[in-house]
Amino acid sequence: MPSEQAAPNLDQPPLVIIFQAIPKTLSRSKSYTSSDERHSIAQEYERLLQALRKAGLHVTTREGTAGSGNVLIFVRASMQALYTAAARERMSDYLHGVRSSSQTPVSFSRTSSLSTDPFASIPSPTSADVLRFTHSLVTTPPCHDSNKAWHTISGANIQIKCSTFPHVVDIVPLHEVQYNKQWLKQWTAPSSAFTIGAYDLDSVRCHFGEQIAFYFGFLVFYFNSLLPMAVWGFLFWAARRPYDPIYSLGLVAWACVFVEAWRLRERKLAVRWGCSGVSHAEARRPEFKPRCIRKDPVTGEELELFEWWRKEARMALALPVMLIFAALLGAVMTLMFIIEVFVSKMYTGPGRTLVPLVPTAMFTTAVPSIMAAWQATASALTNFENHRTDRTHQSSLTLKMFTLQAFVAYGALTLSAFVYVPFGQKVMDTLMARGFLSEHVSLAVQKGYLKYDPDGRVHFDINPNRMHLQLFAASVTSQAINAFTELFFPILLRAVKSWRSERAAARQRSGEKNAGGTGAHRDPFVTRALEEISLPSYDIFGDYAEMATQFGFITLWSAVWPMSPVIGFVNNFFEIRSDAAKICMNARRPVPVRVESVGPWIEVLGFISWLAALVNAALLYLFGRAPYANTAGHSAYATVLRQYGPGVNVVNATQTSQSSASLSEQLPIDMKGSANESALLVALLIAIASEHGYAIFRAAARHVLVRAVWRGSTEAEVLMQREWQSRRALLKMHEKAPDEDQAAIVDSLSAFWKEDGVSKEWIENTKTD
Repeated sequence: MPSEQAAPNLDQPPLVIIFQAIPKTLSRSKSYTSSDERHSIAQEYERLLQALRKAGLHVTTREGTAGSGNVLIFVRASMQALYTAAARERMSDYLHGVRSSSQTPVSFSRTSSLSTDPFASIPSPTSADVLRFTHSLVTTPPCHDSNKAWHTISGANIQIKCSTFPHVVDIVPLHEVQYNKQWLKQWTAPSSAFTIGAYDLDSVRCHFGEQIAFYFGFLVFYFNSLLPMAVWGFLFWAARRPYDPIYSLGLVAWACVFVEAWRLRERKLAVRWGCSGVSHAEARRPEFKPRCIRKDPVTGEELELFEWWRKEARMALALPVMLIFAALLGAVMTLMFIIEVFVSKMYTGPGRTLVPLVPTAMFTTAVPSIMAAWQATASALTNFENHRTDRTHQSSLTLKMFTLQAFVAYGALTLSAFVYVPFGQKVMDTLMARGFLSEHVSLAVQKGYLKYDPDGRVHFDINPNRMHLQLFAASVTSQAINAFTELFFPILLRAVKSWRSERAAARQRSGEKNAGGTGAHRDPFVTRALEEISLPSYDIFGDYAEMATQFGFITLWSAVWPMSPVIGFVNNFFEIRSDAAKICMNARRPVPVRVESVGPWIEVLGFISWLAALVNAALLYLFGRAPYANTAGHSAYATVLRQYGPGVNVVNATQTSQSSASLSEQLPIDMKGSANESALLVALLIAIASEHGYAIFRAAARHVLVRAVWRGSTEAEVLMQREWQSRRALLKMHEKAPDEDQAAIVDSLSAFWKEDGVSKEWIENTKTD
């Protein structure tokens, strides 16, 4: 990886502000604004420049793309402004108990290594520091309270399309091309084939900040941890043993240990990078609206209050809205399921060949539309909750978004496992009993698409390979499509756009040459800035969601197809590199964010790991490998619902298994339904019982890992050492030399004890009145 010791280029502006000097509608129609409007925009532009300079920022301006009406305002902070911002941040960290790498509140020093010297520091400031402080100086409101100015960053208060500067349409961080080239080149080196070391993560953190570094740290840790699971899955795949209890036990145990091990890993990284406890020192969101302002009874400072119960009540409002969207998605997916499984077999009318394509069309149109509507609704609900910090705001939004995304990702498999196989025939009988598509069923029977059982029912032929095919599509097809859309598709679009721009520029140069003009020459840096402005913003939610979804497919459903961890391992080898390329080439540079963990995603992974214990227990109880699996004309992973209760035929099996000792036979008489209903009920009870076993195993794994990985580690010792040094520094502040009055008191007391003031003679000779 590029050396973490490399200093940033302080001459390059890290930010560019896009100012819309001429509205787009007017620039496109070649119209002109009124003199009053132009004067108002010019005054706003002048106030903008003054606010930036007052915040300690250097600015220079260039014209934007021809005909756009934009002005590019390049911004960089002076060293004095950077030093002041760093000093105030360090002081804020100290006051909030952040375990920073240095207890000196005015230092740029940040820990880069724990192997030799826990307090070794890199040259300051880092590239991430420069961009983060510059962005804070641009966006943070000015501090008018003199009591807070000494530990609060005071900025220009410039936000996109805010009321003060409505013509500021964008704020874009700029890439450092040289670093990006070196970073991408390093991924092709043999040393980076399977992992990146701690020093390489230090480099990512120094350039992109802690948030991106934590993501790549998690991605590499997940990739390495998936290797033993891939070997485990490959062995059971080679042995043709799906739905194997031993495989599922190993799978759930691995998932639990992985989550608990990552908790400790991210804790160690937080100590290494000096950001442990940084969530306590987070800045206030500009959108936060306090209900009242009161004085803190401890510090005496003014606090902006919004009662916790108000926020919790607003968060509770999101639950019924989420349930409405979940019901809508469930209805769409159920309709897709019915069309795919039932209607496609019964319908014989016009366009029968197109009926199987209807579910795909619905999935690519209706589901994205509902998810887009939910995304806008979730964003509005999260804004209504009025979170004070970006961390809590993003955590709330992330949980809302991923909940329904997981509902969509795992919904098809859930319907197949707990509806299609157990109740497929019952659903068909219900449709026939109510007269749905009866004419089409009769025609389908005549044409041989359907047939009747001896008892006169329409026979429903369940596909025993359905769950395997669905998991294969999710593990292979979907991940391949995601890789293409993330990496190659943006490159193709950019190549087409570049080709069209070059043609337009060539025509413009040709016209200017024919007209006798020389044409304007644009600075290469400005040209590159314009290219970066056209890129989309980097969304870290999508990358985390992709890995969490894959983790769910592996831990929840790979008992159906043990090859799934292998596919995930191979995919992640390319995912690490494609994500690095996406950040460097296909997206704007993200603004560095100080975090101490992966945020809500650790809780998402923990929930999936817990859910895996329940789902695997239910799948193992309900399903088994079909007796005819891996025979001529049948898949090696053909599934059969197990036999429960005497006299009930196994679905799609060639043999009948009867067992009066079946668990379903032990149910109370009022809880018994049909054989399949009883089986599902017993599966639920077994899943609940397995949850208790999982809780015991997780507690034991956490206990062992904390003592084996954390206690006695270099990071734990460094953390205790920093706390001890902080206490000593506080005590030294009160160790002052005695002042003159104290010295005089000491001298007088010393003389006081040297001689007696009352002698024997005084007593004998003194008389009283």
